[in-house]
Amino acid sequence: MKNMKLVLLLFLSFFFCVFSQAKTRIAFLELYDKNGVLVQYEPGGRFSHTAIQFDELGDRWLNSYPGDGVSIITLEQLQHRGKLAAIVEIPGRELTLSQAQPYLGRPFDYHYSWSDEALYCTELIGKLLNIPTRPMHFNRQVWPKNYWQLEGTLGLSPDQLWLWAGEQEKSK
Repeated sequence: MKNMKLVLLLFLSFFFCVFSQAKTRIAFLELYDKNGVLVQYEPGGRFSHTAIQFDELGDRWLNSYPGDGVSIITLEQLQHRGKLAAIVEIPGRELTLSQAQPYLGRPFDYHYSWSDEALYCTELIGKLLNIPTRPMHFNRQVWPKNYWQLEGTLGLSPDQLWLWAGEQEKSK
C-alpha cells in the first residue's frame, strides 16, 4: 500500500509538471500586396510581423506595431496586421507580465535601432527572450531609400526570429 501511494504521488507530480508548465508562443505573420504577392521585407524573407503570447496574457498578444507602439491586443486585432502563418511554442521560456511591463506603451521604433526608447516587433520579443542580435538585411525593392543605410546593422528580423524559434524546437 505504501508503494502504491508513492507511485501515485510520483505520477501526479509528473502529470502536474507536464501539464502545468507555462507556455510562451510567437505568432508569425505574412503580408501580401494587392496582387496576392508575398511582401519580402528581407531578401528571400517570408514574415512581416510577429507578436508574443504567454500565460498571463490569456488569449491576448503582446506586440509592437506602427502607430500603436507596444500594446496588448486580441487575436482578431493581430490578424488585421497580416496573414497569421504560424504560431510556434517556445520551450522552457516562461514570461510574466512584470517582465513586459517596462515596455508597455513605448512607441514603435521606426529607426530599427536596438534601444529601449522605442521598439519594433521582433526587438520586443528579442529583448524579452534574450535573443542575440544579428545583422539585418533590407529588401531594397520594398524599403524606402532612407532605410537602405541600415543594411547590416544589428537587430532581429521576423525571419531571423523564425530561424531562432526553429533552433529552440530542435533543442527540446
